[in-house]
Amino acid sequence: MRINKSVISALSVVAVMAVAPAMAANNPNFGQLISTIQAAKTAPSKIQGLTTVKSVTVVKAADLAKGENMKALDEAVTKNEADITSLRTAMTTNAAVNAALTNANVDVSKVVAAEIASDGILTVYVR
Repeated sequence: MRINKSVISALSVVAVMAVAPAMAANNPNFGQLISTIQAAKTAPSKIQGLTTVKSVTVVKAADLAKGENMKALDEAVTKNEADITSLRTAMTTNAAVNAALTNANVDVSKVVAAEIASDGILTVYVR
């Protein structure tokens, strides 16, 4: 049986792309935080589509933004405030997400970004 190498390569790339966000959420960094804030426009629809949340990981933004990065964090939050507000609304109106955040003692008004891994883990960045 002959297997096409380009198909295997393409599948490998897809597998890496699917795993990378989940791995990144386990060890977040400042760049990922800023990227996630900037992607806040698409987060509400993803949050609204969740029916179950396996677990919640809470990351304090200040722990990632030290020194000069605090100014960049403030600017990113200010620039994306409307999208962050929509994200917070989606979190409070989705029963599964709201319950998971409540159980994790997350104050939704402090959330500035969120990521959803394919395995059902919700990572929230809070101030």
